[in-house]
Amino acid sequence: MSDIEKTLVEIEQRMLNADAAYDERFFEEHCADDFVAVGNYGIVSRRQVLDMYAKGTGNPDRRNQAHDVVVKPLGDMGAVVAYKLTSTTGDETSSWCASTVYRRTPDGWRVVLLHQTPM
Repeated sequence: MSDIEKTLVEIEQRMLNADAAYDERFFEEHCADDFVAVGNYGIVSRRQVLDMYAKGTGNPDRRNQAHDVVVKPLGDMGAVVAYKLTSTTGDETSSWCASTVYRRTPDGWRVVLLHQTPM
């Protein structure tokens, strides 16, 4: 695995951990200004995502884990990370197919698009 792939896999898992903890700061720092998320919840903007995390509270029992991760570089300035996501809270587990598009900026890698589809 290349250094870029390792970095993006690490950022992706940090994002999944931040999601479970409702860590608004992570998303504020790592989502590009033009970020959008797409899923069974519709298409939401960066502002809507930040507002959701600011209003919510994390669940200390929730765990998100990426499996079967594939990183596809898009030249030197971008990449797609695709994987199977499992989210577990107590005895309940849900599975998703997920992909995240990253853009390299002078400040580091930023999330441009997050797409999650329930399995």
